[in-house]
Amino acid sequence: MRVVLVTNMDDIEFVTEWSEHALRLMADHGIPPAPDNYSVWFRYASGRLPELNQEIDSRIASALPIDLDTTVSLQKKYLTEGKLTDVTLTTGARINTEVGQILKIIEESVGNSTALGATVRAASEGLTSQSSANDVCRAVEAIVNASRKMEERSTELEEHLQATKKELNELQENLEKAHSEARTDGLTGINNRKAFDEALARELDNAARSGDPLCLVIGDIDHFKKFNDTFGHRTGDQVLRLVASCLKTGVLNGHIVARYGGEEFAAIMPSTEMASAEAVANSVRETVQARELVKRSTGESLGRVTMSMGIAQFQPGDNAASLIERSDACLYEAKRNGRNRVITECHRIAAPQAQAG
Repeated sequence: MRVVLVTNMDDIEFVTEWSEHALRLMADHGIPPAPDNYSVWFRYASGRLPELNQEIDSRIASALPIDLDTTVSLQKKYLTEGKLTDVTLTTGARINTEVGQILKIIEESVGNSTALGATVRAASEGLTSQSSANDVCRAVEAIVNASRKMEERSTELEEHLQATKKELNELQENLEKAHSEARTDGLTGINNRKAFDEALARELDNAARSGDPLCLVIGDIDHFKKFNDTFGHRTGDQVLRLVASCLKTGVLNGHIVARYGGEEFAAIMPSTEMASAEAVANSVRETVQARELVKRSTGESLGRVTMSMGIAQFQPGDNAASLIERSDACLYEAKRNGRNRVITECHRIAAPQAQAG
């Protein structure tokens, strides 16, 4: 749960306004005011998550329903960082508990070891050449009892350490799963925009230091809005999954694919020259085009999907924004020149402005 800190009267006024607006919107769309639902609409009312607002505004403009299922989907899509934070905090607390228990047992074991040493010293000091057989037996029994207690605590410590190791492995797996989910696009199963931004920053830094080539491909499904409007959003979602699958299986090892946003996809290609990047992009484009879509329930042919792609190569001094801008320019060059093609920085051609989509 995320807490909003209110520091002055202006903040109180803003938060009150956002809250009232969020509750009105929820009432308008028949959304129950549960905490998860409210968190989505409060974020929308605040305007602090532009991608969330853009998607909701788009659905409203298209007269699409925004029901409870949609709100749940939006919550999973845009508020996954909260989930990751919760998992991280829970994991940390459980690890602290486990470590505390281990330290306690170790401390007790050290105490037992000290007690054993004291018992052995006392027994040895109590024995002399005049000691009887009973005296020796009592000394040995005291040492054996102390040793047995220490052995029991050692066994307990070993068993607890084994159990703790298993617990920590499970916690680590849960944390890695949550981390992965926070960077995975829920619809297509490939990297989301956050993961793309992180990967691009990392690979740009690597390319700048190593001098290795780096290409960025940005692709867009041609006429996707028209396809969506004609066949519906369920079919549109299937198209997005199809393109993501073709992209994921079509790139080379080491390439990073992501859903860039909406019907746009991207591929970061480290250690890849422009010619190789163009060949891979064309191969993916042709694979997508070769898939004829058929409506399963009726056998009706839905036609074929095509993609336009633009490719830019890293240049010294580039940052993420400049490389993306040049890839986008190539993409829209492909759109203006008939779509269903790949345009690289090396082959951009002048053409009259046209509507892209």
